[in-house]
Amino acid sequence: REEGGRIIHSISVTTLDLIYEYGEDRRTMGLYHTLIHGLSLGKVSGLYRYAVKGLSADTLEQVQLVEAGAFPDDRRFALIKEPSTKSFDPQNPEWLHKENFLCVFTDPHLLARFRASYSIRTCQDGTDPNQLTKYGTPCDTITSEIDGTSGRFLTLFERSTGEKVLDQLDMSRQEGQQALAEFFSKQSGIPLVCVTATNHQFGNTSSGWKQKEDTRTIHIVNESTVKALESAIGKDNLILNPTRFRPNVVVQNDKLRPFSEFDWIGKSIQCGPALQLDVISKAVRCQGVNIDPLDPQQSEVDIPGLLAKHFPEHGPYLGVYAVVKRGGQIS
Repeated sequence: REEGGRIIHSISVTTLDLIYEYGEDRRTMGLYHTLIHGLSLGKVSGLYRYAVKGLSADTLEQVQLVEAGAFPDDRRFALIKEPSTKSFDPQNPEWLHKENFLCVFTDPHLLARFRASYSIRTCQDGTDPNQLTKYGTPCDTITSEIDGTSGRFLTLFERSTGEKVLDQLDMSRQEGQQALAEFFSKQSGIPLVCVTATNHQFGNTSSGWKQKEDTRTIHIVNESTVKALESAIGKDNLILNPTRFRPNVVVQNDKLRPFSEFDWIGKSIQCGPALQLDVISKAVRCQGVNIDPLDPQQSEVDIPGLLAKHFPEHGPYLGVYAVVKRGGQIS
């Protein structure tokens, strides 16, 4: 276990407790330190939350996570295609494939045109008059000292011009959700409905649902893997940013082997003194990551095909999914 934002493997709680219990023996303590420092994964270099499935991320400084939770409001909202609404029950939500939604899988070019900004606001005295359901503790809580406004506010900008096209939609209210759906229905030419549900994340992976019938996961990307792919492609002026892969957490360590995140599956990783994540599966990449969200005008790159070509032993996979085993803070 290490502090200062470093993530390490937790071999197993039992093993670590046993080593610590007999730590008075110098040989045991030496083994303990060797294990801890030898398994250091690196530091967290980025934290990201995507309030609306398919829209751009908010960069976060720190996040408080609870057991079995997701990043606060990560993929809390989604724009579902109207015919698919019959497959979604907000009172009893289940995982649905991304083909049912407007997202970077179904229309990456459209969504790359816009940049979103999202914030959670609560009243000054800490009350929440709208009885909003929180995923963990909001990490971007804003106290309004003027009018006590409480809600979940989304602003949307045209990326190329910086023009504000939607201003402070309160996504905690039906009016805000409807306005977002109407805007993108017009932009896409597809009837859409904005949906949300308590303790539900509209994520891409079904891993969490298959394991524990809970869609909430944390997506982790190893920066070394991204750099290895960029180098293998060898295209002039091509820079692959880890945010292209829509992660929640980016881990940076120049000594971390590319694709070594796949070795974490079935194991636990720890960040700081409390937070512990169980890594459950690989992340398969789709055509939605072929466009750079930071530079949509850049030529498309066939990421899944290039992963399979240059790293056939891994196929079209990059990054992993984890669930929160024990709550805590990450920064």
